[in-house]
Amino acid sequence: MLRKTLALGSCLVATLAAVACQEQSTQPVAAPTSPSTARTSATTSPQAYLLTLWADRAALAVPSSVPSVERVFVESGRQVINQNDYVCSEQNSPVVQYMYDELYATLAKESSLFFSIYNIYGDIIPTYDALYFQTSATPQTYGYNGQFTNVVLNTERDVKSFWDIKSDDIQVVAMHGSMLLDQKRVARTYELLGFSPTVAAAYAKTIYDALSASKTMNGGNFAFFTFNAFAMSTSGVPDKIVMGDGILESYAAIGFGDVAPQAVFAHEFAHHIQFENGYFGDLASNRYSEGERTRYTELMADAYAAYYLTHSRGAAMNQKRVEQFHDVFFQIGDCSFKSDGHHGTPNQRRAAADFGFWLAAEAQKQGQILTSDAFHALFVAAYPTLIEPDAR
Repeated sequence: MLRKTLALGSCLVATLAAVACQEQSTQPVAAPTSPSTARTSATTSPQAYLLTLWADRAALAVPSSVPSVERVFVESGRQVINQNDYVCSEQNSPVVQYMYDELYATLAKESSLFFSIYNIYGDIIPTYDALYFQTSATPQTYGYNGQFTNVVLNTERDVKSFWDIKSDDIQVVAMHGSMLLDQKRVARTYELLGFSPTVAAAYAKTIYDALSASKTMNGGNFAFFTFNAFAMSTSGVPDKIVMGDGILESYAAIGFGDVAPQAVFAHEFAHHIQFENGYFGDLASNRYSEGERTRYTELMADAYAAYYLTHSRGAAMNQKRVEQFHDVFFQIGDCSFKSDGHHGTPNQRRAAADFGFWLAAEAQKQGQILTSDAFHALFVAAYPTLIEPDAR
């Protein structure tokens, strides 16, 4: 999961790709780290390298004229949870490694083309295009070639009928890197971010030329540009779930094309349950850090998703297969103890999913679906057990 607006806590890769919501100058922001200083070395880990790439994004935000977002999770650098209490592996998630490998292949052959896009913030243009310009009024396709369209549409219909919240107003839209070849759309998005029409048009042309010349970035069908999915709820803009091509294609490439679209969607929809029912306010007291609040809402979303995915009246998926997906999904950003976007350790996320599996098994014995509030009450009661220290 980026959540630029959102519960990118809900975002799949919030710790990698979040943007701060600040007032923005009317002047174009300075270019990010140059290729000569940002490029990786043999001693730089993939995680450290990408965090370097994204670090300067905190300076870029939607201008005050655009409706502000409700929740944005960003790296803060302060300790929020005692990491010595928990077992947490820093191993690279296979899905993140897939995206890294694709990125490194481009940097090895076409670093100048990549950085001509990156240095003008072109990599975040698809995200803001999806957030502020795409609506369900236009037919949506999912995946580079539309191969995930049916499963996403079917999952949207099933999830909305499964849970009892008001959801007919939640729009589901796709995030396509290929939109970077549409100069009008790209320029429009740059203008949203505060750039003048002249600069916006020049940047759009630069991106078009770079992608047209590239032999590795596939006309924008490049995981780095859309490696995310997230939920959005804010005033002035319709509630949304955004599904990025890059994250769907990456999961399919490592063998989870049969379960990832449903699982990712179910997790993001759970954040809308939280928005709708006010659960983001559960830990409103100042005694809780932002990292603790994020962990709480993320583990809750994991539990809601697991419940839907394995319930006989939900997705009715095989629990073992869902667990195999979660083993990969839960490795993303989970050891970021110093992050306001900490999602919980893999063990905690697995425990939350197991809680959802167990409730699904119990509920379906009676042929019932718990209400969202009943599920929430049971989760709150179980939560202290889910986050108990396990390092000892």
